[in-house]
Amino acid sequence: MSELVDGLVKLARDHPWVKSVRIVSHDETPAGSLELKIRCRLVKDYQLQIWLHQADDSQDYAYQFFADQPILRWDNAPHFPHIATAPHHFHTEHNKVTESPLTGQPLQDVRKVLAEIETWIAERETNSKE
Repeated sequence: MSELVDGLVKLARDHPWVKSVRIVSHDETPAGSLELKIRCRLVKDYQLQIWLHQADDSQDYAYQFFADQPILRWDNAPHFPHIATAPHHFHTEHNKVTESPLTGQPLQDVRKVLAEIETWIAERETNSKE
C-alpha cells in the first residue's frame, strides 16, 4: 500500500473514537492512480467513510459521517461553484451546503473531519443532558 493509504489507516486506527477500520476497496496503479474506500466504525454506532480518487490530473474526495443516514459530509465535487471554498464544500446535518475548511490534503483533512465529528457528538451529548 502507498504511504498515503497507510497514513490514513494509521490515523483512523489511532483515533480514540474509532473502534475499527476496514478497507472496503483499494486499487492503486504504478503510475500513481488511486481508488480508495475506507469504513470506520465509531463510538455510539456511528460510521465514517473515507473515499478518494486520484489520477494524474485530478483528486476527488468525499468524507461521510453517518449512522442509518448521512449526518455530515465533506467533498469536492464541482457542483457548488458559488461557495467561496469551491470546489471544497460541507453538507450540514440539515443538508445545508456551506464553505469547507478542507483543502484536498487527505491526511490533514481527515484530522479536521474527525475533530468536527468529535465536536458534533459532544454537542449532542451535552444537549441530551440538559
